[in-house]
Amino acid sequence: MTRIRKGPVLLLSIFIIVVISQAAMAGEWRGSGTPLYTIASGSMHGGVHVDGGHGLTYADPYTEYFDLPDNIIYARLYVPMWNYNKGDTLTVSINDNELKTREEPDYIAAWGVCCYAYDVTEVPFKEGLNVISATYENNNGAPYGIFLVTVYENESMPYTQFWIDEGNYALSKAVADGGAKEQGEALFPGDVKTETVEKADLWTVMIAGTGGEIDELWFNSKLLGKDVGRAKTGSYLDFDHFNVTDDLVGNNNTALFKRGGEQYLHPFNAVLVIEHKSGVEGDKELTVYEAQSSLMSVIPIPVVAVLAIAIIGFFLIYLKKKQERG
Repeated sequence: MTRIRKGPVLLLSIFIIVVISQAAMAGEWRGSGTPLYTIASGSMHGGVHVDGGHGLTYADPYTEYFDLPDNIIYARLYVPMWNYNKGDTLTVSINDNELKTREEPDYIAAWGVCCYAYDVTEVPFKEGLNVISATYENNNGAPYGIFLVTVYENESMPYTQFWIDEGNYALSKAVADGGAKEQGEALFPGDVKTETVEKADLWTVMIAGTGGEIDELWFNSKLLGKDVGRAKTGSYLDFDHFNVTDDLVGNNNTALFKRGGEQYLHPFNAVLVIEHKSGVEGDKELTVYEAQSSLMSVIPIPVVAVLAIAIIGFFLIYLKKKQERG
């Protein structure tokens, strides 16, 4: 019978612990992220302006232009980024007014896909053209885009309800946490008087979709499209608008992102705006909810499997060498 000395076994055990611990702490796999949730909702006489773009370009600064209305009562800014690592920084400027430099993103998932979110309600936007730029320190990474959602009042406009959902949920074929992530939803909680609705609009932002890897986007029971995530807005970016007037339900409308054949797909935003018919009146309401943090998870099983195979191989080689020495 082959006897193994405690010294080499101890060294091997330390090696296994070190390898797995470093992989777990390396910051490469960031978990499944944050399912989309409502960050702000409300109603008023007025409208909601949703705009942005334009895909991964590695330009620095990365610049986007926004033609905005007057009387903004709430504004939310998003800068999705590729390849976040500890020590990265992002500095956003709005009309040459520099915001505080950020180091930590609000949402991060998978292999460093992240998003910086800002409440910019107090920023003095101009009616008309506004310039937003992002300067960054990120080794091999860059912005996927810049997006801005603004809610504005105008008493001459129809009564409007809105929901702004945000997050970063990694729908992934790679097995982690016991199974692949097949779908994610954006819930717009609350009641809607569908009989008074004039029109309803849905905007979505998705990252990392690939043409030909067929995903699906649903609104309630209506299929809005297949292969929606195909980088049509720019590199790795899909920014879409849908008329969902005929697909509303009276309570808890929901957008559903199905991964389908995609290897990876990251839903980032979903904004629902419902405009009511002329003559419908309502109170101004604005609720801003507490931000949620990213959900961390274990290293994906494929990564653990590779480590395990390497460790087992190392151990078998050691046993063989031991036997050859007698």
